[in-house]
Amino acid sequence: MNSMIGTIGRIAALALALAAAAPAAAADIKGAKDYPGIKRFDGASIVSYSTQRFVRYTLPLGPADELDASGEKPVFTGSKEVSGALTRLSYTAPAGVSSDDVFENYQNELAAKGYQVLFKADGAEIGKNQGAIFAGIETQLFEYSPEAAHFLTAELIKDGATIDIALYVTEYEDGYAPHVEVEKGQTIVQLDVIESGTLQDKMVTVSAAEIGKGLAAQGHIALYGITFDFAKSDLKPDSKPALDQVAQFLKDDPSLKIHVVGHTDNVGGMETNLTLSRARAAAVVAALVEQYGVSASRLNPAGVGPLAPVAPNDSDEDRAKNRRVELIPQ
Repeated sequence: MNSMIGTIGRIAALALALAAAAPAAAADIKGAKDYPGIKRFDGASIVSYSTQRFVRYTLPLGPADELDASGEKPVFTGSKEVSGALTRLSYTAPAGVSSDDVFENYQNELAAKGYQVLFKADGAEIGKNQGAIFAGIETQLFEYSPEAAHFLTAELIKDGATIDIALYVTEYEDGYAPHVEVEKGQTIVQLDVIESGTLQDKMVTVSAAEIGKGLAAQGHIALYGITFDFAKSDLKPDSKPALDQVAQFLKDDPSLKIHVVGHTDNVGGMETNLTLSRARAAAVVAALVEQYGVSASRLNPAGVGPLAPVAPNDSDEDRAKNRRVELIPQ
């Protein structure tokens, strides 16, 4: 009996030792989740997470050697413009793990999933303004190590959708972020994922909260759930869910005034499209005033026709991205 008790005790002690040796579960911020199909480094934690239904994104294809006229945004020696739904993630890797190790794991993960690397650089080759590529995420004021840095952009085309990513892996040196605990030398991962193609269907109804986030982040937000018949300005019945959310957003912030801007593709003449875009914006304003009781003084209808595209007008899919209503704070 004593022998059996001793054996049980040894087994229990071994189980406790194994449990203590196992890596702790990642402590993610509330509501955060990995992008489907891109596995995080083992033991890493999500410390910043955001999504946007539609953005225009400059995907680097060369070093960040210059800054634009504002002195804040990087200018790359090569790049391409993509648009779609953005998922932005920031991870901290377990202390003691090098950026080399983390980056190699991500390269293997992306290669296994079929991503094609568009641009890859290490250290100073990323560009002298590499720190500006992911500046300002969640009010982060990080100083990264350019010597320990690794960067790549990659693309996956699958099931009618295109997924582009920008990945930056480096080590923390200095700075401050109120909601992020990070140690000097700890590896940080910044990951942007931009989805386009069939994902347009996911961008239809934007919630009132998402409208507010989009305006705060970009200064405007595109709405694709407000629809019209071809070459007409009459609102379709399926526009109601999107209008409900716009009205709720305006109700939540009764002091805000907005421009309601109509956009078209380039099918048809310039003047025709300008007139149509203005009429569609006016129809949205009329619906918000008459059906939801929003004061007309808070709404300014405008139309720019095909003059502000977010995609080329050379396919049905891309023309659909250009046909939209945007909200812009006055």
